[in-house]
Amino acid sequence: MLVAGLLFFNSCNTTKYLKDDEVLLDNMEIVLQSDDKLQKTGNLKDQLAQFYKQKPNGNFLFVPREWYYYKNQDVDDTSWIKTWSRKSLGEVPTILDTNLIRKSAVDMQNYLRNKKGFYDATVNENICYCNKKALVSFFINPNNQYKINSLKYICKDSVLNSITDSISSESFLKVGDPIDALAFDLEKQRIVSTLQNSGFANFNLNNIAIKGDSTGLDHAWDIFFEILPPNEISNHTRYRVGNIEVYTDFHQFQKPNQLKTEEIFAKKYLRQSNEYIVKPSIIDKNIYLQPFDVFKSENYDKTIRKLFNLNTYRFVKIQANVNATTDTLIDYKILLTPQKNLWIFDLGTDLFFSNISRVDRNLVGLAVGTGLENRNAFGGSERYKFSLETGIEFRAETQDINTFSLGLNNSLDIPKFTTQFNILKFGNKIGIIKDKSIAKMDEEGTSRISLGFNYIDIIDNYIITSFNTSYGYDIKFNQKNRLVFSQIGFNYADYVIRINFDTILMNNPLLKRSFQTTLFTGLVFKDLSYFYQSDRGLYNSNYAFIANLETSGLEVHLANKVGNLIQANSNLWRLYNIDFEKYVKLELDGRWYKNINKDAQLAARFKTGLSVPYGSNALGESNVVSYIKQFLIGGPSSLRAWRPMQLGPGSYEFTDPNPISFFQRGDILLEFNLEYRFDLFWLMDGGVFFDGGNIWTLKNDPDRPGSKFSSSFLKEIALGYGWGIRFDFNYFLIRFDFGYKLRSPYKSSETNSHFIPLDGQGLFGNLNVAVNYPF
Repeated sequence: MLVAGLLFFNSCNTTKYLKDDEVLLDNMEIVLQSDDKLQKTGNLKDQLAQFYKQKPNGNFLFVPREWYYYKNQDVDDTSWIKTWSRKSLGEVPTILDTNLIRKSAVDMQNYLRNKKGFYDATVNENICYCNKKALVSFFINPNNQYKINSLKYICKDSVLNSITDSISSESFLKVGDPIDALAFDLEKQRIVSTLQNSGFANFNLNNIAIKGDSTGLDHAWDIFFEILPPNEISNHTRYRVGNIEVYTDFHQFQKPNQLKTEEIFAKKYLRQSNEYIVKPSIIDKNIYLQPFDVFKSENYDKTIRKLFNLNTYRFVKIQANVNATTDTLIDYKILLTPQKNLWIFDLGTDLFFSNISRVDRNLVGLAVGTGLENRNAFGGSERYKFSLETGIEFRAETQDINTFSLGLNNSLDIPKFTTQFNILKFGNKIGIIKDKSIAKMDEEGTSRISLGFNYIDIIDNYIITSFNTSYGYDIKFNQKNRLVFSQIGFNYADYVIRINFDTILMNNPLLKRSFQTTLFTGLVFKDLSYFYQSDRGLYNSNYAFIANLETSGLEVHLANKVGNLIQANSNLWRLYNIDFEKYVKLELDGRWYKNINKDAQLAARFKTGLSVPYGSNALGESNVVSYIKQFLIGGPSSLRAWRPMQLGPGSYEFTDPNPISFFQRGDILLEFNLEYRFDLFWLMDGGVFFDGGNIWTLKNDPDRPGSKFSSSFLKEIALGYGWGIRFDFNYFLIRFDFGYKLRSPYKSSETNSHFIPLDGQGLFGNLNVAVNYPF
């Protein structure tokens, strides 16, 4: 085997294809000298690497890509496989060009001197030759980086003198900061934004000059920001908003003199249709330009963004012109072009396959979903969506149906922060939520009403039927932070247990109590989700964080307690002999991403959750969390070596000799994943992954020994690994992941070990087919 491997890699030697005067560029590196003078060497290396005029070829399956190019370059062989291999797998070989290497060094040196404040920096290249391959090293000696000794703002426009002090007091730059062209550019943009938000609509970057003086200073500069007038004979004009015209159904062939006109909200609304497509009150709420207000560029930008967010409109354009009679006013025409079709139809399918290590238990599933969406349901740019999804899972060998599911869901998105029953508005009135925060919610928030029905039938085990409705808000504060709050919610869940599964439940009272018909309620607070996504650049580490807090029955439980206290009894409130579900559930999900290069990414996730029941049921027993609200682990978005609900809780081993459907869930979740993703060729990507985690119960379950969370939980972590092939179609990705078990939470009765050998898991392990990445 070793000899065969050596022969293979020897045959992949690409230098034999080179001409006598050719050398292959094999590797490049940047070596920073005087690291003690640099704060972030990694960032500087990334910045300098952008000046490479040549880059080494990559690899595919540990074979240099130039080998595929050379191997398939025969001009007499035009077969499609040769052409495809050369273009898709191969790369044009990077032949060393010393002139380009010298140019790269010069550009790096100029960048350090002219952009980063290293005015004495030197960059020297060194080329090491070995067997017709070259290693290029760029030795960077930055020397001292110059600092800001003093910072002054000089205004040469008398109109702007009054606001120069406020501009300087909020500067991004501080005395002692390094000289950095990017920081200076950001400061210039800040000044422009400040003045444009103060009425000076035509102020731009060309009206700012930066000068410096280093006389008598040691590696430092006195910096002067000069704010210049538009020309030698005039000053900048401060504008206010003039007349506003809103064309509510604009198209390019429209004749303005044939349009219907109305004065509404101090604006002129024009339409061609008999009725407004979108109510003027909705449009006006999203226009932040108001007549006679001081012009602010942020209001101009916000108006475009908010109007564009109205689903009804395809294009939004604003035309600005100085008023013909008053040259300090700017008139605006807002042109709104409606969507051609207000209804959208969508159809999608999913196909998946799972195995349970035995051929006679392989499962195949098919799901079909369809959606119908209206982008202006009630004339206020409301988006109504109806979706239907159904699926079946059947045994591959016998074609017997194992699972049937059906889901019907309706949602209505309202493009405003509604005031009806709004507990957040009430929180502002009593001082819990600040005025600034509620103003942001009112500005960026939308409202959602949903109603749904779900049915799942595990043929041999149970049927779960649920109805749900909710009312809440979606608030996107900025590109990084988002809040989704469901204030009111009701969910009715009905369980029907079949004979086979009832036998299991009879031996497990705690599990049986989680299968009781129940009603989930939230009158003031149902659930709250927070989303954070960092944006630190393409090649820096980026983070995402998701938190979800969910409750049920809190208001009913408190009212019940108060009622019993007043009436001096201990009655338990129920609705038509149905218990109110009572629990608090918290989920935390942290994610980390790092682009290794343009073709590869490292991704990690850590996820944990806790679900705590409170109160008691009609029999006086302490509550357990309903089955559908407990945590599960395994499957294509979790531990991919196991099927969903196959693992846990804890070290418990379910020993049914012929399991088709698994059902294990728990109150505590701990999960972590690490994945390396890389491009292969064409639409195909690859990945290798490592997963770990488990679930546990809060309470002792005598019928599932080892299921309770304890101090030995780390010994009960399951581990899996695998590889995947993904097809990236830009808008979505189809993922085939092959998972293999590495460590089980319990010891095998055959090997007396937690670790599971690869032998016996099959060539493809546990196959998971899914759409998009799991995290």
